[in-house]
Amino acid sequence: MISQFNGKQARVGLIVNSSQIVTEPLYYRVAPAKVNFYASRILVERGVLEDHTNMEREAFRAARELATARVNCIAYCCTMSGILQGIEGNKEFCIRMEKETGVPTTSTLSAILDGLETLKLNKIVLITPHQAEEHSAEERFFQANGFHLVKSRSMKLERARVPLVTPREIYQFCRENWDEKADGLFISCMNFNAMPCIGPLERDLQKPVLTSHSTALWKVLRLIHVKESLPGFGRLLTEYL
Repeated sequence: MISQFNGKQARVGLIVNSSQIVTEPLYYRVAPAKVNFYASRILVERGVLEDHTNMEREAFRAARELATARVNCIAYCCTMSGILQGIEGNKEFCIRMEKETGVPTTSTLSAILDGLETLKLNKIVLITPHQAEEHSAEERFFQANGFHLVKSRSMKLERARVPLVTPREIYQFCRENWDEKADGLFISCMNFNAMPCIGPLERDLQKPVLTSHSTALWKVLRLIHVKESLPGFGRLLTEYL
């Protein structure tokens, strides 16, 4: 397979929505120096709910492009897309992409579910930046798949505002909406700059905190066998690589 990692430098392929501006600079800032990221974009003009069918088709075009760069793994970086596919649809999507490219593939949703299972988090506080329809879709997904939402809150942001919210604002919103009865906190969305909040939130809440970015990066590092922990970004990235 073209995805074999040589142990010195790794190439990670990211499939990102065209409007997404958080993931690439964030990962370059926080990931181990031996990991390089290469992104291919898929056009999202209206939103994931409206453009989902076209997104899935374009994702395979993006994956084939990344395969020509001989990446060691591919990550499909859209939480909501996986939510809309459902667990089985998401699994089939990743399997098909891996078969077509010969490259180990994960999705954000696969990483989130693996991260929640690894940390044994069932009773969670869910935080999203979304408007009502997208937030409700996430609520339904987690509830339908056996998770207990102790509390679920959204910042109800317009799409263009989502990537501009500061980590400080996200931290404050999470603190205000935390519930001690939860096992942990999950902050959704790959265009939401929540990963820098993880360290301060885990310190203050004394519970695990996961974000779409932290789980996707954790899964990628495991796929390419990079075991360098990332202090300050939560238990998942310090204790479970």
